[in-house]
Amino acid sequence: MSLTLLVEKNANIESFYKLNLSTWLGLETVTKNKAEAALTFLESEHDKINLIITRATIGQEETAKIILAYLEKKSLKISVVVIGPGKEVPGSFAHVPNSLQIKIMIQGAAKALNITAKEMTNKIVPDYFPIAISYFHVLKRSVCPVYAQDLENPKKFNLVLQKLDDFEEKTIIKMSSAGVTHLFVDKMDRLEFVNNVTSELMSKLAKSDVSEDEHITATDKGIELLSKKLQAIGVTDETVELAKKNLETLRANVKGHPKLSKLLDRLLKNKTSYVFKHTQILTYICLHIIQNIDWGNDEQEEKIAFIAFFHDIVLENDAQAMIKSTLELKKSPLTPPQKILVDKHAQMAAELVQKFPHAPMGSDQIIRQHHGTLNGIGFSEHYGNNVSPVAIVFIVAEEFTRIIMKQEGANLNKTELLRELKEEFPTSRFQKVIEQLQNIIL
Repeated sequence: MSLTLLVEKNANIESFYKLNLSTWLGLETVTKNKAEAALTFLESEHDKINLIITRATIGQEETAKIILAYLEKKSLKISVVVIGPGKEVPGSFAHVPNSLQIKIMIQGAAKALNITAKEMTNKIVPDYFPIAISYFHVLKRSVCPVYAQDLENPKKFNLVLQKLDDFEEKTIIKMSSAGVTHLFVDKMDRLEFVNNVTSELMSKLAKSDVSEDEHITATDKGIELLSKKLQAIGVTDETVELAKKNLETLRANVKGHPKLSKLLDRLLKNKTSYVFKHTQILTYICLHIIQNIDWGNDEQEEKIAFIAFFHDIVLENDAQAMIKSTLELKKSPLTPPQKILVDKHAQMAAELVQKFPHAPMGSDQIIRQHHGTLNGIGFSEHYGNNVSPVAIVFIVAEEFTRIIMKQEGANLNKTELLRELKEEFPTSRFQKVIEQLQNIIL
């Protein structure tokens, strides 16, 4: 029997690592929480270990260096994938600086074990894919139907949890007490289920658990998770709490980066989604304008940050979020239902916000207007006098964000950026707002 040794202290990270390694690569994992425990295990069980995945550091301990030095001393040929910020550790097979970039971690592990992408894709799995019952303790509902193996007839699987139906933890505890160690999902649902559990576990990480870059990745996943939850269960105490946590992080990121280009560089290095980059940069620019315009105040700052967070929340992916005109929507390869979603997303987001407790007054109206129409349907090329001042701020900020993101990785020329923005919005109401960007620090 071959094992993968995982050296990780954080229980949530350990949990989603083990789940993903099992699902994608079929690996069985044993975990130790520091170098000393790992070396003790290796002393007697090294012949069973085919791969080591370890934190670069755990606390003040140079975990990866200690393990690699031990392997060299004992002449043990075991590949080591090092996880966490910092420089690559000499002797390691691969280094993953961001521990929450699961895809890169899986790719490194696969390469170390000579598992090809084709083998991963064609991996034979049972029709009912086993999931350790412990993972259900972090869920309040499953994104797919869940089954239990019949104790009398192991070939039979009985439905125990319906898709998206709420269930209480005591239900899982009762199953565990009865000796159930695994529940099962259809093999076609396994990746969606695993991705959902991974996102749930990431959303539980505290800022102190991860590096600054990893925290940005966690927020990206958190917003994606929130979007899916809002579409599935609507505005509830659960989704309100998750929204507040992510909104606070976006605002904190603005305060922590006086230069916009530094924040943009960090987002690019993290390989975050377009949706997240757009939302974060938009929040930055919106807050800058409100803080500099003559009628701006704390209440307006709260409102504009809230609107930036929720304006595209119902969109499903980056391709949808990149569409900014009727012509782009018409030419896009989206399916008819997806085109309807994009066409009506402002209206749908506004309707969600109306149900959100203590939403800033008028935020739903501004979300409806963020593409220039008053009812939140479609895209307008001409902005009438009925568009509110805050909506104008938002429209200008969103276009400025779009222009900046077109130049990913390039040096930002403020003069050229503002020139393009002024050409897009020649009327005096918009020009006054654009003036507030003259002193933004790029």
